[in-house]
Parts: sequence; structure tokens; C-alpha cells
Amino acid sequence: MKKSALILSTALLASTANADVLGVTAEAGSYLINDGEDFNSYFGIALEHPIPLIPNIRLQRQSLESTDSSNSYDVPFNDYTLYYELLDGLTLVNLDVGATFRKIDHDNSDIGGTYPLLYVSAFFDIPGTVLSVGAEVKTGGNSDADITDTTFKVKFQPLVFAGLELGYRTINEDFKSNGKIEPKGIFLGAFVDF
Repeated sequence: MKKSALILSTALLASTANADVLGVTAEAGSYLINDGEDFNSYFGIALEHPIPLIPNIRLQRQSLESTDSSNSYDVPFNDYTLYYELLDGLTLVNLDVGATFRKIDHDNSDIGGTYPLLYVSAFFDIPGTVLSVGAEVKTGGNSDADITDTTFKVKFQPLVFAGLELGYRTINEDFKSNGKIEPKGIFLGAFVDF
């Protein structure tokens, strides 16, 4: 019994020792949709801490506007994500899991509102380089909408505290009787990590 308690407490202490004391990450960039015809901006900030059981938090803002005559829309949103770091680079893999609450800004009350989404983010650090590759998925919704937001990303971090990100993103927001939007395209951004 004492051995089991010792092993468990050692494992918990080891995971806490590798956790961030306090980490802040900020990102900003442009998302090009409709074959590069529409530029949309995004920015976000994440706060990570070592306190067990209390989730980390990430706030993001995405403008989402299309001027395409066949399917124009303007549905910017805020994502409020609570997540846990299950793996934090110990084996070159970073894995986060949690929940996102997407608040869509829209005059139509059937579209505007807050939607609960499952959040999963996985990245792999390429050994011997300053590159990491990975993906992020947010999916879910409610009786009014089904939402899936998928991002594939390459991070280039030549400095300890800053880098660039490049990737491809697809957003599928099906508002049932109010139609759906499916923007997709590349994005380019920068981030700082303290």
C-alpha cells in the first residue's frame, strides 16, 4: 500500500514539475478564404498554470466575412476554451483536451448565440528542428447548429519566445433552417510564448 502511494505521489509531483509555472501565449494573423479574395483577421491569448484540476484558458477572436456574391456572410465569433494539457512536450508530443464555447455575433437570434464544442489539439515537435506540426479540432453544437472547425498548422519557432505559424483551416457552421457557411483557406500568423 505504501509503495502504491509513493509511486502515485512521485508521478503527480513529476507531472507538476514539468508544468508551466505560469505561461502566456498570444497569437495574431490573417485567414484567407474564397481563394484568397477575402482576408479575415484572428487573434488570441492563452493562460496556462500548474494548478491541478483547474483548466487552462484560451480566448480567441475571429472575424469571418465573405463578400462572395453567391454566398455573402458576416459572422464573427469569440471562442472561450477551457482545457487541460495531457501531454506537454515530454515525449515531443503536446496534447490538449477541453471544451470551447463559441459565441457568434449575429443579428439573427437563430444564428447568434453560444455553442458548446469539444476541443482537441495535438502537436508533434520535429526533433533537431525548430518546427512542430499538428492539428486542432473544435466540434459540436446544439439543436440550432452543428459546428466543426479544423486547423492544420506548422509552427516555426526560431526564438525561444516567438515564432510564425502557417496552415489550412476549414470551418463548417450548419445553422439548419438558416443555411450554412463553409469557409476554408490558408492562414499566416505570428505568436509569442512567455
